[in-house]
Formats: sequence, C-alpha cells, structure tokens
Amino acid sequence: MKNRKYQLWAGLILAVSLIVLPATFSGCGTTAQQVAYKSAATTSVTAETAVRAYNVFAAQGKTTVLQNAQVKAAYEKYQAAFAVLCDAGAIYAAGGGTNAPAATALQQAVLNTSATITDVVNLVKTFGVKL
Repeated sequence: MKNRKYQLWAGLILAVSLIVLPATFSGCGTTAQQVAYKSAATTSVTAETAVRAYNVFAAQGKTTVLQNAQVKAAYEKYQAAFAVLCDAGAIYAAGGGTNAPAATALQQAVLNTSATITDVVNLVKTFGVKL
C-alpha cells in the first residue's frame, strides 16, 4: 500500500511538473536553457515508464529483494535530481532568463537529471526488463 501511495504521489508530481513548469518557459524566444529543461522534463517519462515496467516484472516474482532496493534507490535519486531541476527552472524563470548563475545551475540540473534517468533505465534493463 505504501509503495502504491508513493507511486501515485510521484506520478502526480511528474504530471504537474510536465504541465505547469514548461508553461512557465513559454514566450516569444526560446533559449538553450528552456530547450534543455523541456527536454529533461519530457524524457523523465522514460524513467517513470521503466519503473512501471519493473514493478510489473517484480510482481511476477522475477526480482530479488536486493534488486528491488537498487531500483528504489536509483528512482529516489532520479526524483531528487528532478526536484532540483524543477527548483532551478523556477529560479531561472523568475529571473526572466537573464540571470547567468541561474542559467548555469539549470544546465547542471538538466545534466544531473538526465544522468539519473539513464541510470534508472540501464539498471532496470540489466535485470531483464523489456522496455
């Protein structure tokens, strides 16, 4: 039950992030930071899909307790990186896209989030889950 509640909250946070935050960046121009942020937000669906597929795989009894713990840890790391990405995007947007330190922080957050997405997907694949 706790895991299902956790998944529902994660899905809700992701849905809100994908809908609300990209809208924050809409406007006349598109910067490299905006494109990178939108790309990371869109590709985060890949991590969510991988974890859902893993959960189905696990429900079939095809995983170990250690594997479950590894996937959970990788997913939590991804969620933390995505939260930082959302914060960095909000700070960047609040500055009107003219704050160089905020742009740098946003670019780094995009890189970190992308790396954690890749980690989740690769880990799930190593256990034999078909994506």
